[in-house]
Amino acid sequence: MIDLLEGVRILDFTHVHAGPLCTYQLALMGAEVIKIESTTGGDQMRAGPSLEPGMAPTFLGQNANKRSVAIDLKHEEGLAIVHRLVKTVDVVIHNMRPGTPDRLGIGYETVKALNPSIIYCAISGYGQSGPLSDRPAFDHLMQGESGIFMSTGLVDQPVRVGFAVSDASTAVIASSAINGALVRKGRTGEGAFLDVSMLESSMTVMGLNYYNFLATGRERPRVGPNPLAQAGSVGTFETSDNRLLLVNGNNHRLFIRLAEALKRDDLLSNDKFSTEDAARKNWVELRQIFADIFKANTAKHWDSILSAAGVPVGFAKTPEEVIEHPQLAHRKSLTELEHVAGTADGKLTFLNAGFSVNDQPTAPDQAPQRLGESTQKVLTELGLSDLEIEHLYEQLIIRY
Repeated sequence: MIDLLEGVRILDFTHVHAGPLCTYQLALMGAEVIKIESTTGGDQMRAGPSLEPGMAPTFLGQNANKRSVAIDLKHEEGLAIVHRLVKTVDVVIHNMRPGTPDRLGIGYETVKALNPSIIYCAISGYGQSGPLSDRPAFDHLMQGESGIFMSTGLVDQPVRVGFAVSDASTAVIASSAINGALVRKGRTGEGAFLDVSMLESSMTVMGLNYYNFLATGRERPRVGPNPLAQAGSVGTFETSDNRLLLVNGNNHRLFIRLAEALKRDDLLSNDKFSTEDAARKNWVELRQIFADIFKANTAKHWDSILSAAGVPVGFAKTPEEVIEHPQLAHRKSLTELEHVAGTADGKLTFLNAGFSVNDQPTAPDQAPQRLGESTQKVLTELGLSDLEIEHLYEQLIIRY
């Protein structure tokens, strides 16, 4: 277990994707994450197709290493318990629409009054202020609102990115903000109010597009499966086995390596391609030459030849091919956990946090919990008696 955030306690009111992915990253770094869920179904992601109700794969994948506590926040006694928990944690995080936490009794001012040094992270679509702050937001909407949608796809057909990139980028930005606030708190004791918007997070990760526009006033064109660089030695090429080969000879040095590896030294002496400027001027013709070459053999063939020559190369892989790749096995990028509810044999493979610490993978070691699985234990640790817990259960204020 990685101990980067050992001793940090997080009260997690998030649901769906951006928030839970953020707290999953923090949990893998060693933070104790107490996931507060409603008593009537919990996190919305629990409800997807699954072998066990409430344990859908989309929920499982980002909720390992968390403690599920099911409490009815709308009940006075349930809210009182949450307020007691607030006093024991370092971070409170939610991804509710602005105004909702205040109505529930867990708004920033309320929480800060209970715990003056709290780090409070509020994730929302457009931020906590501004003319659009009250609007609901989901990933595909934010891909459009942020410009991602219009930057992706073919010249005449914009498309959404094939995964929830706005959610994911928001999760990364939020976890970064929380870690920064924790560093300052360790230095000064001061808490923070962190206002994280999906709109701004999405713009941040597509910053190169915005920097180009802000500097030139011109939008970068959509180029489909090819990089933006107008170079014939850069792009996506179809191979004889109908795979997509990805080649990036994006400067003259790499172009020379590419031509030599393909035994096409004639390209280097051709005035149309012999200099970088000339090659860029005639990039359409050069790309067609490479397209004809790569169509003559398989993706693995060209991958082997070009990688040996030091040319950046790869080919588009399916998720199955990625998971089975020996690079991931070497890096210990995947972790199989046992006793995972909602699976056929009790086993499920999880993605790690994407980095290692002193050669140790940042990996989960606790399976995702059923709704309310830690309710009794967390309330006992908080000082409630068995009789008090039983009363709360009988009144449907808690679930376990």
